Amino acid sequence: MRFLVRLKNTNGFTPRDCKALLKIAYARIRILNADVGNLRVSPAAIEFDVITHSKEVMELCLTKLVEGLGPALTVRRLDLPAQMSTPARSVEEGIVLFNDERYWESHESLEAAWRTATGVEREILQGIILLAASLVHLQKDEADISLSIMKRGNVRLPQQGELYGVDLAKLKQRVDEVLAENRPTFLKLPVKVSGPKQNQGS
Repeated sequence: MRFLVRLKNTNGFTPRDCKALLKIAYARIRILNADVGNLRVSPAAIEFDVITHSKEVMELCLTKLVEGLGPALTVRRLDLPAQMSTPARSVEEGIVLFNDERYWESHESLEAAWRTATGVEREILQGIILLAASLVHLQKDEADISLSIMKRGNVRLPQQGELYGVDLAKLKQRVDEVLAENRPTFLKLPVKVSGPKQNQGS
């Protein structure tokens, strides 16, 4: 069984702490014949995969991990079939996940909508998906890879418009600023107060 575990980052860990945190997490659960991998850190959370052979062992693992690293935010089983959702719902969920710094989950949700999208919407979704992927690499302390992927995403973002409530002009401006500084940073998607709606950018 594979679970995605997110713990609150109460100790101010940064992506530079990834390797040390991975060792700590593994040391706490190896006695339970469990494994940990894909650790990522953002200001809000420490997230990683835990592989176990039962839910009961997962609960024991979580107790040990919480004691050493921080309170649990979410635990999600990853080895179950994906639930069907409409493209609009997948995008809306992806936006919320992105803005919660859950970039890996956002990438997965947005990709589900991208598969059936066409035209301009497909191009913009791919740009946002690449931004999410870029920030996953930033969570892993891979700044150069993050910047490279962010550049690829940026060329797919229009200078103006709106998609599912995301202000594309503000997003483009912010990504341009980050790339000009040549130093990746965690981003949020600027969502208009009116709420998500499907107005394509151009």
